[in-house]
Parts: sequence; C-alpha cells; structure tokens
Amino acid sequence: MTAPSTHRLCLASPVFYPTYGGSQRRFMSYLPGLRERGLDIRVYTGTPNAKEMSAEETALWGDCPTGEFMPTTEVAGVPVHRVKLPDKKGAARTQTYNDRLLEYCRIPEYRPDVIQMVGPLKPMSMPLLRQLQDMGIKLIYAVTIAPPEPSKKKWFKRSHSRGDEAALFNLLDCIVTNNTPLRDFVQTTGVTTRIEVIANGVDLERFYPARSPADRDPLRTRLGIAPDDIMITSIGGISPRKGSDLMVEAWAQLAAEFPNLHLVLIGPRKDLEQPKLKKFRRRMEKSIRRSGAPGRVHFTGLVDNVEDYQRATDILVLPSEREGMPNAVLEAMASRAAVIMTPYKGLCSDMGEAGIHYLLSERNSGALATAVRQLVENPERRLELAVRGFERIRDTLSLDKSLDRYAALYHELAETGR
Repeated sequence: MTAPSTHRLCLASPVFYPTYGGSQRRFMSYLPGLRERGLDIRVYTGTPNAKEMSAEETALWGDCPTGEFMPTTEVAGVPVHRVKLPDKKGAARTQTYNDRLLEYCRIPEYRPDVIQMVGPLKPMSMPLLRQLQDMGIKLIYAVTIAPPEPSKKKWFKRSHSRGDEAALFNLLDCIVTNNTPLRDFVQTTGVTTRIEVIANGVDLERFYPARSPADRDPLRTRLGIAPDDIMITSIGGISPRKGSDLMVEAWAQLAAEFPNLHLVLIGPRKDLEQPKLKKFRRRMEKSIRRSGAPGRVHFTGLVDNVEDYQRATDILVLPSEREGMPNAVLEAMASRAAVIMTPYKGLCSDMGEAGIHYLLSERNSGALATAVRQLVENPERRLELAVRGFERIRDTLSLDKSLDRYAALYHELAETGR
C-alpha cells in the first residue's frame, strides 16, 4: 500500500527520459519506490543540445521557443516539467536551466522541500543554490561517475577549479555517491559538506535469471541467435569511453574461431549522432568487415526492455574507461550472466571480487578477446561466475535497500528545513 505523501521531492536534471543517461534512468527507476515511501515527486528537466537530440526528440521539442515550459507529461506516474534549453552547449544553457528552476520552485503548488540534483553541476550555479537555500529548500547532489583524467594542457585550469568545486559543493546540504572511491574523490576537493554513500540498487523483480527457454529464446530468435549460440552483450552509448570499439575489435578476433559467437551492442549510436566520432565509427566498421561475419554484430539502439536482453545474455562485457557503479553490470549479475570488466576508474569492492564474481581484463582488444575466449571455451567457469555474481547482487544490492536509505535521507532533510 502506498504511504501518505509527507514531503515534496523535486528531481532536477538537465536532461531526462527519453534521453539516454545512466544516472537519469536509474533515478527514473527509483520513482515508484520513493512514492511508496511517502514522497510527493515531480521532475524538473530540460532538453538536450541540438547535436545530441535524436530525430524523435527533435520532432517533439525542436520548434518550442527557448526558455518556455512545454506541456507537463508523466514518467512512471510522476509529473515531468520540461523547459526548452538553448540548442548549443554553453553558459546560456546553464543560465536558462537555473532561471527556470528558480521560477518553478517559487510556484507554491510545486515548491519542493528537497531537490535531488542529477547531472552536471557547475560553478555558475552557485547563485541559484544560495537562492534556493534562502527559500529553505534542502539540496542534494548525486555524484554518479568518476571524473575524467585532466590532460596536461588543462592542468592549470584543473588545479584552479578545485577551489570552485569545493565552494560549489559546500553550498549543498548533502552529497550522495554510489561508492567509496567517488566519496574519496569528492573529499579530496576540500568539501566539508555531508557525504553519504548509497549503492545503486537492482530491482530483483525486473532483473532475474531466466526460468525457462521462454525467457531467453524469443528475443534471441528475433536477433537471429540460436539457443546454443553464445550471446555477448555490451550496454551503453556507443562511444570511446564505453570502449565499444575495443569490444568490436575483440569480437572480430574471435569471429572465425567461434562461428556461434554473436555480439549485441545496446545503446544509442553516439557515433552516428556526433561528427567528432567519425573516425571511431569507421574503426568499428572496419573491424566488422574484416571479421567476415557482419551478420553476427547487432546494434539495437536504445531499448526499453533491457531486462529481456540481460536474461538472454551469456556474457556481458564492460570495457569502460570510467564509471560510478554501472547499472548494466549489476543488472547482468542479477540476471545471472557472466561478467567481464576492465579496471575502469571508479571500480569499487561493492561490485564483488575479481576472479570470483567477475573477470577483470586489461582495457585492450587482445586482452578482452582472451577473457571472452576463456569463458566461451569453459562453460563451467562461465556458470560459476554467473552464479556467484547473482548471489552477490541478491544478498547485498537489492533495490529496496537503496530506496530505504534515499527516502530516509530525503525525509530527514525535509524535516530540518521546516
């Protein structure tokens, strides 16, 4: 039974569904459970920049005047208030987003007790944070991914931005990270704000092992993958950070040796959307052609039924450069698929232990091919990793545990603001 709504929560994110994004989609999956825990939730969001809009999004939002709110929609039963942001990246987008968020919060019927911020938070937002604090609204920010390594050319800018970063974070009432390495990184910036570590939770009613061939075979059949074939999956935007090109190169090295090996890449084609990724895309296309088996590489685009793909998967590979706590890995383990990961920046012990709950591979195509070969040639080892990974998620990372902690934090902060 749904508990009475006692506090208002605003989930604020520059972009939100249907735009793809790991943290946005994760918080979207939390909405029903948070409502059941006594929170009245609304979403405040904007639109992607023009270069990152899909054709569907352009049709929905492209002609809307900049700075105007569009008709309210719903996601998971939660009202979504979306403002049209400037098409180009830059200060104007951030300022428009901030101005309209402040305007939104001044409407009595929408004014939240707590704002959970997701996505980029920039120093130019400091005036906004101060104004929201003056209104008595409590502010939480989710740090969900490890930062990129600064280049040598940007060392001066990076070293001087740490002070701005700390000043910005110290205007918040609480920062939430999804693992201890991210917490430690935030602390190195000089932040004195309260920090809570709340691991990503997995919905075990949605992500679970296949109970029968009927849970696996229909989707595999649609892809042209036979029941006895090996389905390797990689999930995330097709991009260099996610290592999509490395995964394609690794698969291509194995394609002739294992004619029953299929590669399924799930996620939006960033390489088709962004001109700067032209060389990256051509590199993947070249690997696929050289494999001699292009029909066994499947690009699905963005899907809403990722749980069906996870149940149909034999091996999930995450060759990422940096992450927070990747949902795709947790959900694959919950679906009892064997997992191969690279030692990405942000990897933490919450994911389990390498060699017991997953395989750890160096981040290059040769090492990835070796790791995949090991699990293809040794089904017993593959099953062992899958079972242990499943048990790890079942015992430590259920969605209910995460929702309980988030809801308790929101209620606590809301009460102190009254």
